[in-house]
Amino acid sequence: MSVATHSRNGLRPALHLTPPEGWMNDPHGLIHLDGTYHLFFQYVPGSLTWRPDCHWGHATSTDLLHWDVHPIALFPDDDEVGVWSGSAVVGDDGVPVLLYTAAQEENLDRSLVRAAYPVSEDLVVWRKGEVLVRPREGDAVFRDPVVFREGDHWRMLVGQGTSDEVAGVAVYRSPDMKNWEYDGLLTTRPATADPYTGVAWECPQLVQRTRGLESDVLIVSVWNHGVTLNVAATAGIYVDGRFAQGEWQTLTAGTSGHYAASHFADVDGRPCVLFWIRDIMDPGTWVGAISVPYVVSDEDGRIVLTPHPSVAAVRTAPDGDEPATALDLEWSPRGIDHLSLVGPDCAVRADLAIADGVLTVTVPGADPVMVEHRAPTLRVIADAQVLEVVASGGLVGLPLTDVAGGFRPVADEPSRLAWWHLS
Repeated sequence: MSVATHSRNGLRPALHLTPPEGWMNDPHGLIHLDGTYHLFFQYVPGSLTWRPDCHWGHATSTDLLHWDVHPIALFPDDDEVGVWSGSAVVGDDGVPVLLYTAAQEENLDRSLVRAAYPVSEDLVVWRKGEVLVRPREGDAVFRDPVVFREGDHWRMLVGQGTSDEVAGVAVYRSPDMKNWEYDGLLTTRPATADPYTGVAWECPQLVQRTRGLESDVLIVSVWNHGVTLNVAATAGIYVDGRFAQGEWQTLTAGTSGHYAASHFADVDGRPCVLFWIRDIMDPGTWVGAISVPYVVSDEDGRIVLTPHPSVAAVRTAPDGDEPATALDLEWSPRGIDHLSLVGPDCAVRADLAIADGVLTVTVPGADPVMVEHRAPTLRVIADAQVLEVVASGGLVGLPLTDVAGGFRPVADEPSRLAWWHLS
């Protein structure tokens, strides 16, 4: 079934996946099979707050923007508190396998890694398999497996943090994706390092050099004793299970927007990521949204995220200043400059102000977010309750309210703004 355009209390985003009802967080396991993208996500039906008894939701799309939601793929078993984040990989036989975090009641932070296999060809029904990996002595945090083929064997990466507050990624090796042996650490970083990258890493994503990338890229979600902060990354060199770090940067601005990056390759082989965007909701109905897809590239050692070409492919020209509930904007601010999204009542739904290379994004009901922006153009995507701002210093994700009548942009200098409706 498709997620309805409207929900009980109002509009839904048209191009951002949201849950039918209940709670959504991390996206994961995005694979492309037979012309269709399959995406899985953390889902707690019947709850508007996070609970440890997460399930794996399942949605499909042909363009990474318009999603059909299917029945729940994975439920917690009696020996699992929850089915937490992980990944999907297509085996040598062409059959997908899900690798997930099996959360344990005795210690939620020290989890098992378990597999699941499809029962139906449409990937709607799955059966649980064996436990593949257990945490090691000294692992205070251990979760979120990612698996990929490397030559004649398979690699598994698992996010971790030690009792000494050193964040890292554990590496495992297997000839058959069933029998795994520990193979050391991909890389580590202490909580005392600057810039701060947490006491543990969640959702580690290794983006190996490919189309548009001159370096290998490690992307991690920064965790601090139960608090999810932001997404950080470094461009470096990956060789045989080890990663040499470069300089670190933050990919997401603030501590309430984008989190839990999930890497995948699109049908054309571009390296891409999706994020969970926190604090997006239709009160009383659903909470959580998945971002539009972003293409990963690098320039002079810095990682750059650009909205996937699929977003521009659904642009239509507005009829004058006609408002809409989904907009795509390209703004070229100069010096001190200002842009607003206003509703039919002329009230401001979002305000963007730039001065001295610092962008401040403000929406009613949320704390302002400040981020560096020195690139010639700023991309802004507004889709019902979701605002995504693509600044050079990181992504900004904020909730919009009173969106039923739509909005239109108002700039200090209209000639520096181009905008479109999205459908």
